[in-house]
Amino acid sequence: MVGLVTAEQVAIHAGLPLPVKEEDLPAVQEAIASAQRRAAAYLGRPAVPTEFTQSGVVAGPSGWLLGQDPVIEVISAVPEVDQVGGYPTGRYTVRYLAGLDPAADPAYAAALDEWVIGDAAASPLVRRIAQSAPGARIISKVNVEGQGVDYESTAPAGGPGSGAAGAPPTLDILQKWRQVAVFQRPGIGPHPARTGAAWWL
Repeated sequence: MVGLVTAEQVAIHAGLPLPVKEEDLPAVQEAIASAQRRAAAYLGRPAVPTEFTQSGVVAGPSGWLLGQDPVIEVISAVPEVDQVGGYPTGRYTVRYLAGLDPAADPAYAAALDEWVIGDAAASPLVRRIAQSAPGARIISKVNVEGQGVDYESTAPAGGPGSGAAGAPPTLDILQKWRQVAVFQRPGIGPHPARTGAAWWL
C-alpha cells in the first residue's frame, strides 16, 4: 500500500547494509512504528487507514455518527439488542476504516513517507545499528579548505529540519493535513439571539 514505509527504505537512508539483518529488523520496524505514531498524534487522526469498532452508534441525517474521521469505509453494522428484553435498541455496533489514506492522496503519501523514513533513520534504535555496522563512519561535515572531515557519533548534525546532511524533516511537513482540535464546553450553546452574535438562515 502507498504510504507504508519498509525497513529497506529506512536502511538505505540510515546507511545500513542490505538486506537488513534478521536480528536488526525488529529495531528498524519499531522505529518506523514510532514515527507513524508520532505522525498520527501530530495529525490528530490516524495517519493511515485503521480499523475501528464502535458500539452504541446511531444513524444521523447524513450517515453514521462515528468517533473517528475521515471515514473511508463502513465494513459492517450489527443491530444491538437489549440484553434483558431482547428488543432492538435502535443502536448499532459498527466496524469501519478511518484515517487519512495515502493511496488516495499522492501528495500526502509523499510527505508521510518523507517524515517516517527521516524520523526512523534518525532514531537512536537505527543509529546504534548503523554505527555498529562494519566500517561505518558516517560523515556529518566536510571542511574543504582545511581538508577536515567530521564523523557523527549518534545522530545527524543540526537536528530535524536543519538542512544538514542526513537531518530528518520536521513534523511541519504534514501541516497541510493536520486536524486542529477545537475545544467546546459540554452542553448546548446559547441561542445567537441571546448573545447578540450575527447569524443567518
